[in-house]
Amino acid sequence: MTINPTLTAALRVAIERAIATGFEEGIQLCVIQHGQRVVDLTVGTRDDAGTPLRPDDLSFVWSTSKGITATAVHILAERGLIQYDDAIADYWPAFARNGKEAISIRHIMSHTAGIYPNPVLNSYEELRDYETVCTAITAMTPLHQPGQSHIYHPLTYGWPLAKVVEAVTGMPFGAFIQTEICAPLGLNDLFIGLPVARHADVARTSIDVDPALLQATPDNPLPDPSIMANDPAIWATCMPAANMLASARAIATVYAALIGDGVDGVRLLSQRQVANATRVQCWLVDAESQHETGHSLGFALGKATAHYGALPTAFGHCGYGGSTGFADPQYDMAFAMTKTRMNLHPEAPSLKRELAAIVRQHLTPVG
Repeated sequence: MTINPTLTAALRVAIERAIATGFEEGIQLCVIQHGQRVVDLTVGTRDDAGTPLRPDDLSFVWSTSKGITATAVHILAERGLIQYDDAIADYWPAFARNGKEAISIRHIMSHTAGIYPNPVLNSYEELRDYETVCTAITAMTPLHQPGQSHIYHPLTYGWPLAKVVEAVTGMPFGAFIQTEICAPLGLNDLFIGLPVARHADVARTSIDVDPALLQATPDNPLPDPSIMANDPAIWATCMPAANMLASARAIATVYAALIGDGVDGVRLLSQRQVANATRVQCWLVDAESQHETGHSLGFALGKATAHYGALPTAFGHCGYGGSTGFADPQYDMAFAMTKTRMNLHPEAPSLKRELAAIVRQHLTPVG
């Protein structure tokens, strides 16, 4: 670990200023360059009592989960166990119902499968049960032909990929994450499917607006997303698009292990496989959000995502409310931020964008 004190001090000032505005409460920030931590900051609180947030506390990071789920799929692809153009139904035959037989792994990972709405469930409680949700997905009918349109799949991105991983490996998706991503990197603070023994390490999630002003969204079926983020039954289930609980250290370490020389000699994917994983699949204006978007296989790309950097070679994924994790090969840098307060207020500033800009001001690009 080679902490950069000047950079750390500048970042701390920015974080403390954001907390003072009331838009933020607790922030973990980790930056790894050339395989070494140069920033490892934890500032603020983890609960209503004002308990200090700890570096190894776990935060609910919403769609930041998607980049880690994508990494799991790419590991199987590198081993030749799947092909991106394989049909989901090749591994999960029940998925083929109602016109979904041609939907491929590539379609799901590039958000072009046409099954972007939430599956129809009888209650919020059913969302907590993996098999119930998967049964509901088999009943879905695509809203367009596979590959025809890019519309972000907030939750349905994850469950079909989990079914593929489970069919290939014979192990639960969360166990695969632990075995093939966490164990090689020595990580103890990243979970999709949280063990009960770690529940006490989860920081409370709050929001920066009155819940009465909110409506349900595709990411969260309830008006108040903090209900879902603070629900132990949601923590425990398999929801690979959105229910990862992790520290910033752990997320940054995963991304650092995808670029350069990795971390302590460990790379999760070869340089060639990362190039395949981060090749542009669609670059356009999202038909629903109307924002420019650049997507590869499971990752959002730089240039279209401002804080990832100016080049499309940067890749990662953000989460609902402001968490993020990404890698920027231009700087041989991995960056992750988790937070205990979700920014939903329209006037909330983008802390991740501010912090990423400060980091690049202090670090030197490769070459």
